[in-house]
Amino acid sequence: MNIALLCIGDELLKGSTINTNLAFLGSRLLEIGIYPELSLEIRDRKEDIRTALDYAFSRTDTVLVSGGLGPTADDLTKEGVAEWFGVPMIRRPEAEQAIRNYWKNRHSGCAPVHWIRQAEIPEGAEILPNGFGSAPGIHLERGGKSVFLLPGPPLELQPMFERSVLPRLKEHLDNPVQTALFRIVGVGESEIEDLLEPHLNPEISAAYCASPGMVKLFLTTRNRKELERCTDAVGSLFRENVLPPGITSLPQDVLRLLAERRLFLATAESCTGGLIAGQLTAVPGSSETFLGGVVSYANELKMRFLGVSQKTLETEGAVSRKCAQEMVEGIAAKTGADAAISVTGIAGPGGGSAEKPVGLVYIGVKLHARTTLLECHFQGGRTQIRERMATKALHLLRSMLMESAE
Repeated sequence: MNIALLCIGDELLKGSTINTNLAFLGSRLLEIGIYPELSLEIRDRKEDIRTALDYAFSRTDTVLVSGGLGPTADDLTKEGVAEWFGVPMIRRPEAEQAIRNYWKNRHSGCAPVHWIRQAEIPEGAEILPNGFGSAPGIHLERGGKSVFLLPGPPLELQPMFERSVLPRLKEHLDNPVQTALFRIVGVGESEIEDLLEPHLNPEISAAYCASPGMVKLFLTTRNRKELERCTDAVGSLFRENVLPPGITSLPQDVLRLLAERRLFLATAESCTGGLIAGQLTAVPGSSETFLGGVVSYANELKMRFLGVSQKTLETEGAVSRKCAQEMVEGIAAKTGADAAISVTGIAGPGGGSAEKPVGLVYIGVKLHARTTLLECHFQGGRTQIRERMATKALHLLRSMLMESAE
């Protein structure tokens, strides 16, 4: 089975909507051993849909389409697909009733005429129920070519794919691709590639996806023994850097390590403006270990809430090793936390000098009686520098937690 992904919508090409459907479909397909051949993003135009299907079906036998099934005039996916397959559109009573019921449960009065358009389905197609929206999904197969039409909103697409599409795809798997996903923290993409390269061969390939604080490593092969061999190599090369199964982010792993040891964490942030606290509290259950934090931009707040001395601020400045130390020790003392993080620096684009340039950051991490201080020099724009500060601080705490366990 060869699969292409076709995402329809002017908003995708304009950049006003991020194409999260592509990321979802690609990752879920990879999990069952299907590596999509290609993906296309096109406008809401019937001629564009037909042209895209020409190309997609020249390379594959199955196309997953998202978007363009709704009630507005620019929702033309069904018509474009019907024309490509050479079948007429017909009104399906069961689809019409489902649409009328959906409207009735949410609005007063009768469903407008343009809403009932959604009940028009290509002749011979199978209807895929939509439990979270009005537009039914569609499965149409002719001459060895199969297309699945899914609604654009992710809250509708994802459950429809899981319930109605994924089981059908699994039935047709033949010698599926074997895959493994590793989330590696604290090591750069280039270093991972250099270390892993000697363990790869033509039977197994590696793909790398870097994000702030983490690199996703995908291994792909049709030979299970090769996958097992390379998996062992990854474990040996990056033992302490690979996140455990089920852990998808650095903040989540830090919270896991804290919870296992029954420790509490607090943060003191200056130039990151609460970014670290935000990443931690984005993880469900973080309240079990994260006490809270202080965002202290002004020197007055550093003194009042964190106990930073006026002498330190006058002689060494807010961006200094000593200030980071007093911040981390102050937040730990104020909250009674077992672990604490502090960050202070210059995120730019202004505010730098020859002595203290943009990107200069001091990080403090305290675990029990041990305090570690780092001076870092980050490159990039303001957002990148702030993200790298947060990542470095969390990674340092993770390393200290793992060392203490050993």
